[in-house]
Amino acid sequence: MKCSQLTFSLLMLLFSSSCKEDVATKQSEHDPNTPIVLSSFYPAEGGAKDKILLDGKNFGSDPNKIKVYFNNAQAAVVSSSGERIYAIVPRLPGDDPKISVVIGKDSVVYDKSFTYHIQAQVSTVTGTGDKNFLAGTLDQAHVYGKYLDMDAQGNLFMTWRDGGSFGIARINEKENIVTPLYSVASSPNPYANGVTVDRETGIMTVSHESVAEVFFSFDPREAWTLRQRNAQFSAADYAKIVQADRYANFVTFCPYDGYLYTRFRDGNIAKIDPVTYAATIVHKGPYGSQYGQAINPAKPWELYITLHSNASPNTFAQGISVLDLRDPDGTGGFKRVNAPGGSGFRDGPVKDAVFNYPKDIKFDKTGNMFIADYGNHCIRMLSADGIVSTVAGQPTKAGYKDGGPVESQFNQPWGVAVNDQGDIYIADWNNARIRKLVIE
Repeated sequence: MKCSQLTFSLLMLLFSSSCKEDVATKQSEHDPNTPIVLSSFYPAEGGAKDKILLDGKNFGSDPNKIKVYFNNAQAAVVSSSGERIYAIVPRLPGDDPKISVVIGKDSVVYDKSFTYHIQAQVSTVTGTGDKNFLAGTLDQAHVYGKYLDMDAQGNLFMTWRDGGSFGIARINEKENIVTPLYSVASSPNPYANGVTVDRETGIMTVSHESVAEVFFSFDPREAWTLRQRNAQFSAADYAKIVQADRYANFVTFCPYDGYLYTRFRDGNIAKIDPVTYAATIVHKGPYGSQYGQAINPAKPWELYITLHSNASPNTFAQGISVLDLRDPDGTGGFKRVNAPGGSGFRDGPVKDAVFNYPKDIKFDKTGNMFIADYGNHCIRMLSADGIVSTVAGQPTKAGYKDGGPVESQFNQPWGVAVNDQGDIYIADWNNARIRKLVIE
């Protein structure tokens, strides 16, 4: 009898416990018929990888069903109790981001903005300040680079055309080496400016500024041996290129369609098949010398270009423009994205932002553009949601100093490259050094 009563008591206890667990489970599920309520978050400010607690109601307890965004940058969700979400602040969400919580079809936004602080550090990779190129270890090499790009293996490629020679070099931090792939004292062939890398194949390509149809490729499977390529234009398309303005300073690989894109000073933009070399003029934009070109990997049909002060119409001078490659002669025509006018300095929404001789431009994976603002001696960022901010350097003040984003200094930065981790490499031209900006 006692044994029977004990068994019954245990069963009742288990049943009671099971009922409580069922109720708790139901209570921790998000109810799509009840609105999500947001109350507060803590802390109110911070930087990338900081922890943040988001309070409210009806979150549910399954972190896999919860998405948190700081503007358009997605945060990692660690856990949820149903009334509190534990998340990690994402990298570079833009200034004063709004925090939104998305669960299923429901999306709500906190009234207050989060104050985001860029946690960054600038260091010197290589270069001594000497402007004559000298190969060697990172601490001994001399560099006077203008343009940069990277492959997926961490090789940084640099072009130069000053300091008594012309060439292309490979820089590798792990190997502790700066080595030339091509170097001459005069009559350069290629006469290289911008450099592009297809990160799938590792093939690096440079334009030859003074011959319209010529470009050069370097294949890692051939130890980056220099190979001349001749673009095959139709007679009609080749006749469109004004020979006095045949200068093509850039060639950029486009992952959207697999073509290489180049632009001549007369404004003609051409696409080149990297296998057959068949070339076609796809658009005629404004005239002008060019100092930067890049494809946005987040929207790989967008080709961005920076034009010099001699651009015509003048409304395109000293600015950043974009061409939609899906419809280059239609709705996607050549458009300026930042404020019109001459040189200056102003952060803020891109439509109001002003630069001073913007040079090279490159993107990270999420669509943030980094700009070498040559005349303002700093590195600017155009975030994926359209806000321009200064991420390193002291605007309008030239110098040389490593350190945080506020105390660091540059002297006429010219080239930029971004690796897969989001680290930014800078050709600090007048300091004759390669710098590195790491944003935590």
